[in-house]
Amino acid sequence: MKKSYKLFFLLFLFIQVSDFAKAQQSETGTRFIVAGHIYPIIKDVERLNKFAEKINSYKPDYVFLLGDSDLQNEDSFRYLNTIFDSKLYFSPGNNELRISRKQYEKNVGYLDKVILEKDIRFILLNSSESKENISKYLKDVLKEPFQNGDTIILTHHRIWDDTIIDEKSYQHDKSYYFKYLFPILNGKVSTIFSGNSKRQYFRDLTYSVSYGKQNVNSIYWLDKIGDINAYAVGMGDGVPKASFVVVDVMQKKLIVAGDYSSLENYKTLPKKMIAYNKNRLSLEHTSDLKKFVSSKYYLVKKNKVWKGLIFLIIFTIISIFVYRKIRNRGSK
Repeated sequence: MKKSYKLFFLLFLFIQVSDFAKAQQSETGTRFIVAGHIYPIIKDVERLNKFAEKINSYKPDYVFLLGDSDLQNEDSFRYLNTIFDSKLYFSPGNNELRISRKQYEKNVGYLDKVILEKDIRFILLNSSESKENISKYLKDVLKEPFQNGDTIILTHHRIWDDTIIDEKSYQHDKSYYFKYLFPILNGKVSTIFSGNSKRQYFRDLTYSVSYGKQNVNSIYWLDKIGDINAYAVGMGDGVPKASFVVVDVMQKKLIVAGDYSSLENYKTLPKKMIAYNKNRLSLEHTSDLKKFVSSKYYLVKKNKVWKGLIFLIIFTIISIFVYRKIRNRGSK
């Protein structure tokens, strides 16, 4: 009789533990990691391996690399697939498509993609396309509502950011205003992650200032448009910090946190590395700003070269004209 009670008790205990384990498992949501613009460290094997090691330590279900990551290079693409332990997916950046769209598609196999999970829907978007093609694609994939959780977009460009816009598709920045996409996304998409570099916006390092260099302590920033959360997560230079974001789905909400890997052994930036720039703090120094830009930025230097060439051509034409006039007079 006692044995029967013991068996009954053990069976009851086993059922309770199993139910608890199932409940715990059901409450554990999808974890994914997002990064972008990692091409500055793609050839640095030690730094890239450190980056992957840190990401793998979080044991994510998915890793998303959002462009400008040398994905058109077959060797780089294969290596990335060996160093990450999780499911790995990509969105194309302007660099990959500019260098070789054909090779990117051959390596990756897609430009756009939809991934359904138990508690989230991922939409991988080629943000270099025209607004017409993007609108058509988004209308199609958002036609069917997703009831189990949030729908998010993973893309390269900050498609919500209208401060820098290119004239045509497949250039450095997007070529359309967000007002064309917002009505399609509003109420259907909760979050956008962009993998483009933040170097256009931040600079705090003294070395090599073309296009600015990242604020190395800035892992990501958040914009809010309506009810859409928009995260810019591109890592900039990846040195001294190669940054990424960790996202957990908890009770149909996204919990976003940032982290980084580094080979450097300092916590704060050494003073000698920091560029104090009074010009960005005030509008009173516009002349100094012009001098600074003229001396540092490639595009301005390029304009100077073109102006020099035009001047040289005009000077040569005038010189030839004057020389011929003088020679004709002498022959008379």
